[in-house]
Amino acid sequence: MRVLERWWVWRVRAACEIALARAGGDALVVDARTEASWYADMMHPWNGSGCEPDARVYAWLSILVARWALAEHAGTGPMYLDR
Repeated sequence: MRVLERWWVWRVRAACEIALARAGGDALVVDARTEASWYADMMHPWNGSGCEPDARVYAWLSILVARWALAEHAGTGPMYLDR
C-alpha cells in the first residue's frame, strides 16, 4: 500500500526533471540528480530498507525544484526562491 501512496513522488520527480531538461538539457538533469542525492544522503541518511522517509524525499525534491527555478531565471535579474 505504501508504494501507491508514493506514486505522487514519481510524478513530481518526473515533472521536475522534464522542466530541468527544458531549462538546461541532460547535463543539468544529471547534475541536479547528483546534488539531490548528495544532499538527501547528508541530511537524511537511509539504509534502504522500507519506504524512503518523507524528509528524505522532500529534501531530494527541494534540490530539483531549486535548480529548476535558478535555471529558469538565469540572467534575468535577482532570483528569489520564495517567488
